[in-house]
Amino acid sequence: MLLIVHRDPVDGSDTHKVTGTTPDGSPYSGTGRFAYTGSMTDDLSDFVRVGSHSIALVTSRSSLDPGESAPGGGHSGPKGTSFSAPQPALPSLTIIDAPLGTGVPAADAGSSFLKIGGTPVLLNGDPIDSCGGRSTVTAAGQDFVTCAE
Repeated sequence: MLLIVHRDPVDGSDTHKVTGTTPDGSPYSGTGRFAYTGSMTDDLSDFVRVGSHSIALVTSRSSLDPGESAPGGGHSGPKGTSFSAPQPALPSLTIIDAPLGTGVPAADAGSSFLKIGGTPVLLNGDPIDSCGGRSTVTAAGQDFVTCAE
C-alpha cells in the first residue's frame, strides 16, 4: 500500500443543512449531499517526509480544494443532491452548517504496522469522514514508498 502525503486528493461526498426560498416564496430547509473534493493539508508529520512531502497520519486533516466552497463551487448550495425534502430548484440555496470542508481519517483508517511516533500513517484508499459523509484518500504525491499491510 502506498503512503499518503501532503496534498494527496480526497474525494467523496458529505451532507449539510441547507436553507433557501422556493420559487413561490415559501421557506425551504433540509439537508443535501455535496461532492467533497479536497486534499490532505493539516497536521501532517513534521518528522518524516517522503521526498519533500510530509506524511499524513490518522491525526491529520483534509480540507476542500480552493474554490470548492465559493459561490458556484462544488460545495455551494445549488450543487447539492439527494435533498431530504423534495429537491428545490433554488439558485440561492445556502449551506447553513459550518465549518465546511474539514475531513478526518475514519476510525478504521491507518496502518496497523507502520507508525510515526506511535501514530499510524495513512494509506492509499483509507476512508476520510467529513460532515456526515465518507470520502477516500488516494496516493498521488509519491509512488515509491509502500507499507506491507
